[in-house]
Amino acid sequence: MNRKMALMAFAGVAAAAAVAEAQTLTTLILNDGLYRYSEQGLTATANRTGTGGGSAANFGLIGANTTAGSSAVTSDYLFQNWWWYRSQGDTREFALTNQTFGTQLGANSAFLRYVEPIGGSSTNGTLTFEFTYTLNQITPTSAAVTINWSIINNSQSAQDVSFFAYSDSDVLSAGGNDGTYNSNPGVNFYRNNASTSNSSQFFTMGADLRLNDRWQIGPFSGTGAPRTALSDALVTALSNTDTLGAAGDNAAAFQFDFSRIAAGATVGGRITKGYNYIPVPTPGTLALMGLGGLAVARRRR
Repeated sequence: MNRKMALMAFAGVAAAAAVAEAQTLTTLILNDGLYRYSEQGLTATANRTGTGGGSAANFGLIGANTTAGSSAVTSDYLFQNWWWYRSQGDTREFALTNQTFGTQLGANSAFLRYVEPIGGSSTNGTLTFEFTYTLNQITPTSAAVTINWSIINNSQSAQDVSFFAYSDSDVLSAGGNDGTYNSNPGVNFYRNNASTSNSSQFFTMGADLRLNDRWQIGPFSGTGAPRTALSDALVTALSNTDTLGAAGDNAAAFQFDFSRIAAGATVGGRITKGYNYIPVPTPGTLALMGLGGLAVARRRR
């Protein structure tokens, strides 16, 4: 191959890479066995300071709807799932909206990347948030979505970051559920039963690899709602309480606080969404806890 042809070939590869990097997802749909998990509105910029929170989400049985590209499910356990953050100079929380890359990795897995500003800017791209979603059927009556997440500090100085995971679960598509918070060694989780009298059908949101620092359960909207706290114009520290205090249309959020993430460093953890599934620590998690914490931190090369 002569030099001109080599340069042309290199330019073609670079162009293909640029196109791939520009790829985004507005909807992700995961299928495994009898189960389907989906999220919509993945790039809705209006959600950044609003209450959209990632728009609709579904987690349930495929049922008779076997079309791979459809988000429709039966026995739906989830209405909404999304992520918020706050860093230095921010006077409120912001929902992730600036997706720079997204792709389906396979039928049951997807990857999303968001590059977000801090300090009131809309353009500085200080923080990168990355997510890998994987759906697995556990049994014919249970399934789990594991979401490995990471935060990368793209700046030249250390940054403080608070990161929030939010879910509104309507077990069996109904709002009269019963939400509780469980703090167990190796994994903290929110559990929402179908009702106070039905504990056999339930949704869970669990934090492991890095345990959450704060939490809050409350109604879907209005005073005391986690989503209201995250979407108002104020700095939020989740209350560590169930502000609903009874069965009803409840939602939950977890808060992860990072102090002084080094320039170029990455921190991360994992959220597990369960359909009739209790999240449990992965092998080695408890040993890691004994060694001083689960924050994954590395310096970028």
